[in-house]
Amino acid sequence: MIAPEYHITYALTVILLMIIVLVTDRFKASMVFLTTVALLLIGGIIEVRDFISGFSNISILTIFLLIIITASLNEYFNLAAFFDRFLGKARSDRSFLLRMTSSVAGVSAFMNNTPVVAMMMPYVYNWGKQNNINPSKLLIPLSYAAIVGGMITLIGTSTNLVLNGLLASEGQEVLSFGDFIIPGVLVTAGCLFFIYGVGPLLLRNRKDLMEVLEENTREYLVETVVAKDSPIIGLTVEQAGLRNLEGVFLTEIVRGKNHFTAVSPAHLIEERDILMFAGETSLIFNLLKNGKGLELSKKTEFHIADNTDVAEAIVTQNSTLDRKTVKEVGFREKYDAAIIGIHRKGEKVSGKIGHIALHTGDLILLVTGPNFRERNHRYQDLLVINTIEKPRELSRSQKLIFWVGVAVSFILMITGVFKLFEGLLTIALAQGIAGMVTLEGAKKNVSLDLLLVLTGALAIGQALIDSGAANYLMDTVFSNAAEWPPLLIIGVVFLMTFILTSVVTNVAAVSIVFPVVLGLAAATVIPGKALFLTAAYAASCCFATPFAYQTNLMVMEAGNYRFSDFLRIGLPLSIVYALIFLGYLIFQFDLL
Repeated sequence: MIAPEYHITYALTVILLMIIVLVTDRFKASMVFLTTVALLLIGGIIEVRDFISGFSNISILTIFLLIIITASLNEYFNLAAFFDRFLGKARSDRSFLLRMTSSVAGVSAFMNNTPVVAMMMPYVYNWGKQNNINPSKLLIPLSYAAIVGGMITLIGTSTNLVLNGLLASEGQEVLSFGDFIIPGVLVTAGCLFFIYGVGPLLLRNRKDLMEVLEENTREYLVETVVAKDSPIIGLTVEQAGLRNLEGVFLTEIVRGKNHFTAVSPAHLIEERDILMFAGETSLIFNLLKNGKGLELSKKTEFHIADNTDVAEAIVTQNSTLDRKTVKEVGFREKYDAAIIGIHRKGEKVSGKIGHIALHTGDLILLVTGPNFRERNHRYQDLLVINTIEKPRELSRSQKLIFWVGVAVSFILMITGVFKLFEGLLTIALAQGIAGMVTLEGAKKNVSLDLLLVLTGALAIGQALIDSGAANYLMDTVFSNAAEWPPLLIIGVVFLMTFILTSVVTNVAAVSIVFPVVLGLAAATVIPGKALFLTAAYAASCCFATPFAYQTNLMVMEAGNYRFSDFLRIGLPLSIVYALIFLGYLIFQFDLL
């Protein structure tokens, strides 16, 4: 227990360390938040009930209901076909860009934006390839459209709901749908207009990984041939000592027109078989010299064969692969696929593939076997971006049950009988009765990591208030705030939150800023609602860096972007976003 006179110093030190660790990205955000809460508990800054209460917070529960509902809609409704009716009429890249961003923003207002981007990425990626438009011209706009669209409603992004949870825990009036609609529509319209007008000029053409693979195949794969006098002819792969090789691994055997992927240890080797190896391909020469009778292919160059299935996949947010090595999870056996390359933050990850720990957002190149699609659907650890998955079919009775549930829910919410949580719970129950949601499926979609981050954020906000650190920060940063023009205070709050959200998670940003904003609402003449909306909108101004938001990381790998690509378009877009929002506040709350 820390003496009361040191509570402020201790709380600020712990939270500063949390920010530093989050920026380094060496540990999972959930573990960072959990450790932070543990240190605050040990120091006596907060009590156990402050942390536990977060698990029953209505805003946190609402977030998970939305995740479950959205995941079910993704699985059973062909939203890509819905978009295709609208986007298929596009005759140019700009026409597609406008139609795509506006429709994604509209859907993201009511659905969790991360699964919306996950669903749309394969569609947008493949549309670009089919129309000879580089996907790098389209994928950042996809992410940005989902982010701004999420600010049209209270439920569009988890940050808004976390802020409401913080307000409720302090006995403050929570924000409503009506508080977001007008500024959200204005900000979204302005940002989409900017993306349409300036985006194509600021976004560079980047080669996607399939192009990189085709042009630099030997950096990923080495083709060898079993010589006539090879001693391994007639032996299995395991007997030939081709398992657990140093730095490389066997991904495929080509025999005539037959391709054997995710090779079994019991597979027999025959004369003139072509063996494809991946990994640290520079080490292949060690294999050629060890007397196994393998020769380097005489082709000066080669291409991935048409009947070799190569997939690009992203490690998803809730993936069980996160922070685990390829060898640890038994990737080849589990997924019937072999990893031939891993890209992270726009760069190829070097080293032994089996020893590389996968991270959420990594883009991996796979040579896949016939069972890969089915197994990936079962585990839901990877998002394949160069294939559009078909939705599962619903019977008439299932559709009827679902739509009746939706209708009842909306009627009861509009008439005021149900609040948002009860309405969403009704929809989720209808999905459960219709067989669209199972307990097993819900478990897969409800991430313990996300739960720890969200509840941890509430506890951190409480710690800043209880320790007196929030008042200290307010007195330090806003020492004479009562004498400042209201617009200056709003501007400083926005800038402070924007900087935080650009380097740590937006949930962390809003939890740190909230206590300061709460103090400002009490100490100045600025309406509390104006300050709270500023915190919400600034926390979702996540355009300037790829690390500011999950969807940015997703498209970063798929589009083979660099950090500079996000700065190039994201920084001016952030200025447009801020100016439109601040303009709304000036008009709505008479801040001049």
